[in-house]
Amino acid sequence: MDIIVSHDVDHLYLSEHLTDTYIPGLLLRSIKGVVKGGISPGKLPGRFSSKLNRVKELRAFNKSFGIKETYFFGMRKGLNLSYHYTAAKPYIEFLLKEEGVLVGLHGMGYNNKELLKEEKERLESFLPAGYQLGIRNHYLRKDKNTLHFMSELGFAFDSTEYHLEQPRKIGEMWEIPISVMDAGFIGLYKNDFEVIKQKSLRMLQEAEEKNLPYFVINFHDAYFNEAYPDYKNWYEWFIAYLHEKQYRFVNFLDAKNKLNNP
Repeated sequence: MDIIVSHDVDHLYLSEHLTDTYIPGLLLRSIKGVVKGGISPGKLPGRFSSKLNRVKELRAFNKSFGIKETYFFGMRKGLNLSYHYTAAKPYIEFLLKEEGVLVGLHGMGYNNKELLKEEKERLESFLPAGYQLGIRNHYLRKDKNTLHFMSELGFAFDSTEYHLEQPRKIGEMWEIPISVMDAGFIGLYKNDFEVIKQKSLRMLQEAEEKNLPYFVINFHDAYFNEAYPDYKNWYEWFIAYLHEKQYRFVNFLDAKNKLNNP
């Protein structure tokens, strides 16, 4: 079983959230975290720094383990993903031109083929011709038509589903499900780190027992921040553990090519 590492980029800068509900919600959750003992008051300001994304910091960490990950960027606003799509261009160019890692679409128009097509075209305007583009929807939203829309629009792969199941093909597109994701897996307020570790190992074991070809990690880059200690510590520990156990790290296109040519 190989490991695929991926990151959803939901936020770039604090200033993009001045007119949505992100800041009030984050403030409320953070205060609860302090009260419940999940975060020290001194770390709280770090959640409200002007730069929310940790794309470059996370890339440096992954690079130290030889990982070539995938970053999914939004091309339409919604559900507190509030940056204008052009603001993502410098990060996309950094990842593509300087680091040689994949980027994909963090889809918003999951129930509207024309909206998804527009988002795809926006991202493709930043990419070289012929780029094999994959997708994962924001908040993992989908309906009965979503995967068919994606396949018809020519996406190479999707990773919106979240369960320990085998990849499957929809038309020419491979659905490669998420195996573990920080959101919901790690509690918002206070966690027992040993419990989180054991949960991670059980999920890894279950994937092995199901003979899955890929174990997909989804970690939001904004959590690679000392102000989110449980999230950051978990990610650093899990990646180091997988590296120590000599799992092979691949990306989605590696997986797609192998699935097409077993």
